[in-house]
Amino acid sequence: MLPASLFKSVEIAPHGTASESICTALRKAILEDQLPAGRSLPQSELATGFGVSIIPVREALKHLEAEGLVAFTPNKGALVLGMDAADILEYSQIRALLEEQAAAEGVRNMTRVNFARVEDAYEAFVAGLDGPQGMIRSGALNRAFHNAIYEAAPRPRLLEMIEDLHTRLDRYIRGHLVLEGRKDITNAEHKAILDACRNRDADLCAKLTRTHILEASRISVDVFRRRQADHTAS
Repeated sequence: MLPASLFKSVEIAPHGTASESICTALRKAILEDQLPAGRSLPQSELATGFGVSIIPVREALKHLEAEGLVAFTPNKGALVLGMDAADILEYSQIRALLEEQAAAEGVRNMTRVNFARVEDAYEAFVAGLDGPQGMIRSGALNRAFHNAIYEAAPRPRLLEMIEDLHTRLDRYIRGHLVLEGRKDITNAEHKAILDACRNRDADLCAKLTRTHILEASRISVDVFRRRQADHTAS
C-alpha cells in the first residue's frame, strides 16, 4: 500500500487541474524519497486516495514519465523510476556543462536587481540547511541559488533543460550533504560563486560552478554506492 501521508493535505483543484495537484504531490513524494525507486503506483489506489477518477491520475503519471520520474511497464503498471551510478554521473556531467554556460551568461547580463536576488538566495541556502529538515530543503534552496544567477541570462530554453536535469537528479545529488563537513564546504563554494558574481568575473563563476557540480555529484555517487552495498548486504 502507498503511504497515507501521500494523500494528506493535498487539495484537489477544480475540474481540469486535478492532475496538476496529483502530479505535484507525487513529484514531491518521489523527490523526498517517500516513494523510493521501484515502488509501484497503482492507478486505482491513487484514484481512491486522492478522491478522483482514473483519468487525472493517468495524466499525472504520464507527466511524471516525461520528467523521468515514473516508468510504465507491461506487467506492473507505473513504477517510480530510479537511476544507477552511471546514469547519475552522466546526467551530472551534462548538467555541469549547461550550468557552466548559464553561469557565465548570467554574470555577463547581471543587473543590481539580479545580484540582490543571488545574495538573498545564498543567505536562504545557508540558513535553510540547519535543523532536521535541512536535507529535504537543500535541493530547492540550492536550485534557487544557482537559478538566481542563470535567470539573468536571456536563454529560456537553456534554463528549461537545466530545470529538467535538476528534477531528475535532485534526490540523488543531495547525498554529499550527509557527510561531516560537507555543508560548510558547500557554503564556501557558494560564497566563492557569489563573490565571482559580485566581481563580474563570468569566467571564474562558470569554472567554479562546473567544479562545484561535478565534485558534489562525485561524492553523492559514492554515498549512493555505499547505501546500495549496505542494502544488498542486509
